[in-house]
Amino acid sequence: MGYFLRHERSVFAACLTGATVLCVLAGAATAAEPSGLPPGVPDFSSGNMGWAAASFDLLPPADGGPGPVKNDPKFPFCRNGQGCTVMPRMADPASPILQPWAQAAVNKWNNDIQKGKQAFAAQSRCFPGGVPNMMTYTAEPTYFVQTTKEVTILYERGPNVRHVYMNVPHTPNPTPTWLGESVGHYEGKTLVVDTIGLNDKTFVDNYRTPHTTQLHVIERYTIADDRKSMMGTVTVEDPGTFTSKWSASQRFILHTTPISEAESVCAENNDANYFHEDEVPIPQTKVPDF
Repeated sequence: MGYFLRHERSVFAACLTGATVLCVLAGAATAAEPSGLPPGVPDFSSGNMGWAAASFDLLPPADGGPGPVKNDPKFPFCRNGQGCTVMPRMADPASPILQPWAQAAVNKWNNDIQKGKQAFAAQSRCFPGGVPNMMTYTAEPTYFVQTTKEVTILYERGPNVRHVYMNVPHTPNPTPTWLGESVGHYEGKTLVVDTIGLNDKTFVDNYRTPHTTQLHVIERYTIADDRKSMMGTVTVEDPGTFTSKWSASQRFILHTTPISEAESVCAENNDANYFHEDEVPIPQTKVPDF
């Protein structure tokens, strides 16, 4: 258990000191990269640069196998400025990877949207985006802080912080939390992040696809040789929700926003009741984590 004593136990554990958290970790990144890493370990440290997802959706796997939930072709997504009727994301009503209860949950959300109910992502109420949905942050950059024993992933949105403890096993039966328990290792130039112990309060994607606490996610990240882009793949398994294991991919683009300017504190900037706060209130931390 010693490796996980610092693991967050609630959604706001990373937000206790505001900007100070990001500034301190930014300094740690500068001090640790890249000379503090053993020979042969790929350099994932972001320094003062971050990574932004190229797509708001998880993309199908290259091998043509089972992939993520897709948009309903009858209701194509359209955003402001595209010259079309603005539509929120609506999931395929017959996804091959969803068990009946999960498909019913997604279909209900689709029906609510068609009846005029306001669509919103979990992040709009300051909940974490979820693993692997955190791979779809297109506007807010993600930063990597890398040492020999840990890779810390900082997300501007929230903000949220994930600790990936390197070359150690998972603890037996970890208590489910918002960000789960992540351990990692390297496979050549690739960082592999293995996460279990996730609670069932988040969504897998931006179609509000649910999951159970059996969710097991393996992410793989590889930075291009020119360090201007990064490829990510993810394998998802949850026998309580999905009919099979499935995979997806994501491309990340280098983001030039300095880490010191990249904090977005959701709970302090979400005062208006734009998204039915009576139905989905902003979560509150009432007991200190440490």
